[in-house]
Amino acid sequence: ILTGTEKQRRANRAEELLDVISKQSPAIIKAGQALASRPDLFPKEYLEALQKLQDRCPAYPTNQAIAQFESEIGVPFDEIFEYESPLEPAAAASIGQVYKAKLKSNGAEVAIKIQRPNCMNTISTDLFVLRWYSNLVERLLKLVGRNISLVSVIDDFGELIFREMDYRAEAVNAQRFAELYASIPDVFVPKVYTDLSTGKVLTMEWVTGARLSDKSSLERMGLDSSKFVDILVQCSLRQMLENGFFHADPHAGNLLAMPSGKLCFLDFGMVSYVESQQRYSIIEAVVH
Repeated sequence: ILTGTEKQRRANRAEELLDVISKQSPAIIKAGQALASRPDLFPKEYLEALQKLQDRCPAYPTNQAIAQFESEIGVPFDEIFEYESPLEPAAAASIGQVYKAKLKSNGAEVAIKIQRPNCMNTISTDLFVLRWYSNLVERLLKLVGRNISLVSVIDDFGELIFREMDYRAEAVNAQRFAELYASIPDVFVPKVYTDLSTGKVLTMEWVTGARLSDKSSLERMGLDSSKFVDILVQCSLRQMLENGFFHADPHAGNLLAMPSGKLCFLDFGMVSYVESQQRYSIIEAVVH
């Protein structure tokens, strides 16, 4: 900034920030994901870099993932699934990573999300450290006349992460979301295989598609991105104003444009509710 070169070096600084955060533990990576949707705090280059944290986090060894699956389900991985060898993660996120396989029973393609080993202890430590530092920063800000409750922000953030670590809750959320919104034209919610899901393992229908931000893939599939904006707006309004049960983490990695033209919602670890009185107030404000 002092030398007037901040803008031309911004992309490099953004990649460096991404590299630093991606090497941290799950809660720090999750915080980086949250910052990726804050254009009020960061310029475009930083947002684009941080968005890569949504499904491109450092992967952990596959043998640990298989051991976690077998410990949770109680059946050898190879007895249930067939897959291309060697088995590699299709995506790696802050809390778990996803594998693609086929069920031997019926040949259906599935996504198997398996939580990182020792995730609960690691995130608990992260949150303790973040809370300690936020308390320190909060006191420093008060010295310059800024009264911001950073500790409350970390507490809310921690509550969301702990809720997201329970894959049984995510399975219930996905089924509830499907009941309420899968009937909306062009909205798709993948099926949950509850018999192959636990608190640390979630097995769902595999969905092929492209991110809404991936213009080249949408063009190859002959899809119009503006149509998906309409679908997303219609579904969001139904969530916020009609039923109150809404997907609380609709970032680019959790929304897929399917070749059929449908919009698929993924990852139901973070959901929330708008109370009826709040919904009426929003509608009244719109009407006025």
